[in-house]
Amino acid sequence: MVTCLKVKKEHAESARQFLKEKGWLDKARVVGSTPDRYVILPLAGKFPKNIIKKFPGSKFEAKNLQKFPERPGDLKQLLRNMKQLLRNILSEKDIEQVTKSYDVVGDIAILEIPKRMEKHDLAIAWALKRTFPAIKVIAKKVGKVGDLHEIYRIRRLKILTGENRLATEHKESGIIMRLDLGQVYFSPRSSHFSPRSSHERERIAKLVKPNEKVLVMFAGIGPFALVIAKQKPVNVIAVEKNPDAVKFMEENIRVNYAGNRVIPILGDVREILPELKEKFDRIIMPYPEESWQFLELAFNYANPKATIHFYAFVNEKEIEKAKERIRKIAGKAGRQVEVKRVVVAGSYAPRTWRYCFDILVR
Repeated sequence: MVTCLKVKKEHAESARQFLKEKGWLDKARVVGSTPDRYVILPLAGKFPKNIIKKFPGSKFEAKNLQKFPERPGDLKQLLRNMKQLLRNILSEKDIEQVTKSYDVVGDIAILEIPKRMEKHDLAIAWALKRTFPAIKVIAKKVGKVGDLHEIYRIRRLKILTGENRLATEHKESGIIMRLDLGQVYFSPRSSHFSPRSSHERERIAKLVKPNEKVLVMFAGIGPFALVIAKQKPVNVIAVEKNPDAVKFMEENIRVNYAGNRVIPILGDVREILPELKEKFDRIIMPYPEESWQFLELAFNYANPKATIHFYAFVNEKEIEKAKERIRKIAGKAGRQVEVKRVVVAGSYAPRTWRYCFDILVR
C-alpha cells in the first residue's frame, strides 16, 4: 500500500505537474482512477499534509498501485550484450537490422526477420529472450497483413520461444490495454495499435478540448479513445467492425473505469454514422492503409470548426499533392478546409512515411 493523493479529474494534470516539480510524485508507480471521475496520484518523499488545500475536493488515501516493470540495466548496454550473442551468427549489418526491427507489446516481443535470416530465427529469439528476461513470448511476423483474416487485417504470427500464447496486457499513458495479437489487428507501423504510436496518441489527447464530441473511426481495442478519455472530460464514440477487437475494447473500458466516457460501437463506420445522426468536433482516422476512401464520410459528419486527424502513407515528396487531394475531397463534400499541420507519425517504406494531417473544417 502507498499513500496517494485523490484529486478530481479536472485538477489531475495540474496536481501531477505540481507533485512532479516538488519531487513528491512516485514515478515508479502507475496513476490510478475511479469511476466517479477522480485520479489517484501515488506520493513519495516528505510531502506536507497541507497540499490537499491546493486542490479542492482532494484527500489522502492508501492504495495498492502497481509499480512499473523495471528495466534491468542500461538499455544501450543490454543491446550491446544482445549484439555480442549474435556476432558469431549474423553479419554486423544484419545484427543492426535485427536490434532495430522488433516491438514489445506487453510481455510479447514481435520480430521482423528477413528471409535471408530465417534460418537463424531461433537463435535471434533466444538472444532477445536472454537479453530481456521480462519478455515471456517471442514471435515473428509471417506473411502479409490480412493473411490470417483479410477483412480485419489480422497478420499471422509464429511463436518462436516462450509461453504458447498471444494474449497480453499492455500499459501506456496510464491506461491498461488487454489484447490478443492473434485476434486483433496490429502493425508496428500503424497508428491503429502500436507501442511506437504512444507519443502520437498523447499528442492528439493534448489537443482535445473539454466537452468536445469526439469520434474515433477504426477504434480497434480502444487506445486512442482511452488515452483521450483519461486525460480530458469528453465523451468519445469508438467504432470498430472486428467483434473480437470490440470485446477487448469493452474489457479495456471496464478496467480503466471509462464506461461513462467511451461508447464502443460494433459495425462498419459507413453504416453506423448515418444511424447515429450526430456530428463531431474532432474525428480521428487511424487507418492509413485505406483512409482515403473514408475521408469524404468524415467531412460529412464534421461540425463547423471541427478538426480531423487523418492518417495516410505518403511519399515525402508528395505532401503537397496529398494536401491538394484532401482539399478536392472536401470540396466534393461541400466543405472548405485548411491543413493546419502535417506530423510524421511513423515510418512505412523508404521515403514513405505515416503522416497525420491535422485538418480544420470550415
